Amino acid sequence: MKVLILYTLRSMKNNKRTTLASMMAVLIASTLLCSLCSLFYNQTAWQRDVEIYEGGDWHAEVGGYITKEGLEQIDNNLNIRRTMVKGPFLSVKLPEESRLPYLMLRDADKDYWECMAEKNVITEGRVPAKPGEIAVSKSFFDSNPGFVLGDSLTLPVGHRMVQGEITDAGIRQEGELFSETGEKNFTIVGKLDLTTPTTTPGYYAMGYLDREELDPADELVVYVQVNRIKETYRVMPQLMEQLGFETNEYGSYENHFRYHGRLLSLYFVFPPAEGFSADMLERYSTLFLYAALVVLVAAAFILIIHSAFAMSAGSRIKQLGLFRSVGASPGQIRASVLFEGIAVSILPIAAGIMLGCLFSVLAMRVYTGILGDLLYFPMHLRFPPGIILGAVFISLTAVLVSAAIPASRMARLTPVDAIRMQTDAAGKKRRKKGRFPVLRKRHSMAGSHFGIEGILGAASQKAHKKAFRAGLAALTMCFVMISGFFCMITVNDLVTKRNESTNHYNIQMRYSLTSQPEKEMMEQIFQIPAVKEGTWYYRTKTSLWLDAGAQSEEFTEKGGFGAVDPNRFSVLEREGSYRIRANIIGLEDSFFKEYCRSLGENPADYYGQDTPRAIMVSNVSYYPNVLNNPEKHGQEYQMLNLEAGTALTLEERLRDSDNTDYRFPVIVGTKASQRPVLDYYADDYSIQLYVPMEVYQYIVSGFLPERAAEYYQIRGLALTAPEEDLSTAEQIREISGGYLAEEDFLIRSRMEEERDSAVAGRAMEAVINLTGGLLSLIGISNALSAAVGSLRLRRREFAVLRSVGMDEGQLKKMLLLEGLRMAAAPILTGLPIIFLLCIFFMRITGISAAALLPAFPWLKVLANMGLVMAAVGIAYLLAFMSIRKESIADAVRDETV
Repeated sequence: MKVLILYTLRSMKNNKRTTLASMMAVLIASTLLCSLCSLFYNQTAWQRDVEIYEGGDWHAEVGGYITKEGLEQIDNNLNIRRTMVKGPFLSVKLPEESRLPYLMLRDADKDYWECMAEKNVITEGRVPAKPGEIAVSKSFFDSNPGFVLGDSLTLPVGHRMVQGEITDAGIRQEGELFSETGEKNFTIVGKLDLTTPTTTPGYYAMGYLDREELDPADELVVYVQVNRIKETYRVMPQLMEQLGFETNEYGSYENHFRYHGRLLSLYFVFPPAEGFSADMLERYSTLFLYAALVVLVAAAFILIIHSAFAMSAGSRIKQLGLFRSVGASPGQIRASVLFEGIAVSILPIAAGIMLGCLFSVLAMRVYTGILGDLLYFPMHLRFPPGIILGAVFISLTAVLVSAAIPASRMARLTPVDAIRMQTDAAGKKRRKKGRFPVLRKRHSMAGSHFGIEGILGAASQKAHKKAFRAGLAALTMCFVMISGFFCMITVNDLVTKRNESTNHYNIQMRYSLTSQPEKEMMEQIFQIPAVKEGTWYYRTKTSLWLDAGAQSEEFTEKGGFGAVDPNRFSVLEREGSYRIRANIIGLEDSFFKEYCRSLGENPADYYGQDTPRAIMVSNVSYYPNVLNNPEKHGQEYQMLNLEAGTALTLEERLRDSDNTDYRFPVIVGTKASQRPVLDYYADDYSIQLYVPMEVYQYIVSGFLPERAAEYYQIRGLALTAPEEDLSTAEQIREISGGYLAEEDFLIRSRMEEERDSAVAGRAMEAVINLTGGLLSLIGISNALSAAVGSLRLRRREFAVLRSVGMDEGQLKKMLLLEGLRMAAAPILTGLPIIFLLCIFFMRITGISAAALLPAFPWLKVLANMGLVMAAVGIAYLLAFMSIRKESIADAVRDETV
């Protein structure tokens, strides 16, 4: 064995070009593998950092209604590592001169301040560190400039009461009273970058909670970290059962229990019942993309190294046969080839890891540089040992797999076959002459068009196609991957544009109010000259009980309400009846009248009625499970068979636990299949009831007052020319700011979203271009390695052709024709694959071929094709230059060892 190892080392030294080709292939592939692993880890780590910074480092919220005794049970649970606690709300009465009368104070313990996100929104000062210290929202200081950090105050504390019920965190209501329970001393130590809508009569504040001072009756909100994060979805239901909580009719807990699903998914922890679906593919697309990239790059890596090792092993097959003839076992021959693979890979893998880290730094700088101010959270590159070791492990595994293939083939050769240099003898039959007349026909065609050079080029390609197989496969893979990237980006852009085009309006407004908005504000907004059209509307949820007979025939054939997933949609079955959602939409008068006339209805029939009348739309999509495709969502049919004149009994109660028994009748004025243009399409098996705005206000006047912030939230829509989108949105913000606080409204503009997404798209494209460049290097290096190595092994063949009269021009023509055939192979193979990829993308997104063809990245695909052809062309050019310089005698005499 020692002799074989020494021979392998000497062979590597003598065959420097083959060895260097193998080392270069390993270097480039390990660089890309390390880069992909590093970029994936850093992107995921950055997303985790952002999620923890903005949402806190917790795995599940046990929810409210937890007492001190329940907290002790949670702390004593062996599966729980840490708990973070918020106490109950307390109302702090402010001096009379304050714009809002209260501080809405909530204390949090030390663990909460350390782990949760509120500490990150303290813009001035520090977090409270002992009882009595508080941090107050910035709007408090804006409205009360007389207060500064460090002020000590003695203020009355107690609770806001409405009809005997505590409502410290609720909206402002008529008849509420302040029930004072004492006074407390406070010191303002921090300013929170938080605001509360003016529908709530107070400023948000947070203090410090001492667990030892908790009252047994205090209702707490508890967040937990699980010891083994991967067991979160198993541990938490058991804990909730231990605490005595039960799920409601929709399978959820009434105390606002929830998982930190986004953070858990970034730790690759998913709900146990979640199978593979289109929804899962969309939510975890980044994970699937990087995993697919690593697998494909590893496969390309194996092809590259296999090609290099196969050439190296083939170049010394006669010597290995001699070793076999003097007693070397197949295992020793196999070990010799594997040893060569490991020996040529150690230094390239180490260098590739360092270059991969440098490439990651370059890619991240390009990405962050393009994003600029849009990157609101800093990205810090990290290279943990696990990622480095993972890249090394994948690289070494790929090397061993690549080397094992030629090693096994060499080990199976008999000494006689090896000495004859017949690598095909290991289990493969030779093809009989005359078996493929088509090939002879092709050779005759090549001869008729290109002469003897064409025949020789075609024969040479057929004879040496195995030497190029791995290189061409790698080039094909790189061509498909890079072009596939650009096709995927193009389809994604088309999906975004399609979804935006389904919206009629380009500016959306939302105002959080507890009463009707200022009429003057609404008029001023729609008096902006750039606004071509617009409207206002309210929307609120109610529930409706129906029996199976109310279902339409088509809906019944598709399974009806009984086939609807109750865990996904708010559909509840009890004793043969179903509770579904009924959305009441209050439309602006002029807009409602226009909608009535479009349906052939008399608008007057919907005003001044003793019992409210509504236009009912009970459409349901033919494609309820299709995601992110408004065009398909809009393909609907009737869900109910109710006719005009049907009286519906609606309930304010949405869940059994809702503290209301309010019911009211609504008469179906007409059943319509056409919705009004509001850019709102419910696809949740609910019905829509459209009424005039004044009728809507009459209906909600009987709702619970504490829900006023929900049912008085008004939405606005505006249409402008694209070039006036941004300026109009700013004017609307200015007008709205003159009537309401900034935290009471939200304005969204289509061009603003397109501007931000375009920058993000450019940044991602830059990273893909960098990655694509590295992938191209893999294919190019492999093509160069395969072509140069193969052509050098054919030096005698070329010398014989030159000795019988082939001049330099004929040799150049033969290699040119052979190179063209080789260059066309990855393109002709890759184009159908790209075509199939495009079909796949079109099928899952619903994009048509007519929409894709004009936007297809033709130039980028053609550039990739040119790159592939250039790679093969450069390989043949280098080989030709080497052959031309060498004399016939030297080529015939030389024998590569």
